[in-house]
Amino acid sequence: MISPISPLHQKAEKLRESDKLLDALKLYEEVIYKYQQEKNHFDLVETLGGRCLTYKHLFLLSNDYSFRNLAYNSALSSLEIAKYFKISPKIHRCYFRLGEMEMLANNFLKAEKFYLKAFLKYPKEEAEKGDFQYHLGEAQYRAGKKTEGLRNLLDGLKLIEKYESVTDSFVYHVWRSGCLMRLGELTKNKKYLLEAQKIIDSDPRLIIRKRQIAALRKTCCL
Repeated sequence: MISPISPLHQKAEKLRESDKLLDALKLYEEVIYKYQQEKNHFDLVETLGGRCLTYKHLFLLSNDYSFRNLAYNSALSSLEIAKYFKISPKIHRCYFRLGEMEMLANNFLKAEKFYLKAFLKYPKEEAEKGDFQYHLGEAQYRAGKKTEGLRNLLDGLKLIEKYESVTDSFVYHVWRSGCLMRLGELTKNKKYLLEAQKIIDSDPRLIIRKRQIAALRKTCCL
């Protein structure tokens, strides 16, 4: 049964994806409260993950530690609630968010452990599992395990591409462009960044990606 709160939840997600981060946060708080009222812990876990991502983007824009801390607390709360209420279908995403938090702190070995747990617990073969795999590869590469990391980055890209036909076009473009951006940054190979740019330019919905690749091109001098 779909919760009557779902439309508000989806609106919060769209606001985040449109880079309207403060508006997204306000709505996430309302959604979190309403899910708690109806004791819908399954969707509450997912909403906390969305709030985590919103604080993550605010941290990346401001470099303000408080946003990183708020993001980490949202990710940790999501995992603790999922464990307490035995919401196993969400556990892999909770570990994935914690991996992202350790990446923000440059704790690459800790990030690798969380990403590996998320990848191993992922329930089936699909494009999103490729997204998990390339993030694992990035953590490994940044931790100095370059051969293993590059292999997981490339294998993650292949897995994403394998399931293009059965994946929502927006998330497919997000995952594929994200992987290509990381490959371009880490290997200094311009072709990856140019391919990511082509994807981002082709999809006006990738608002955050447009900002991210503009910053990346300046940093990498590509």
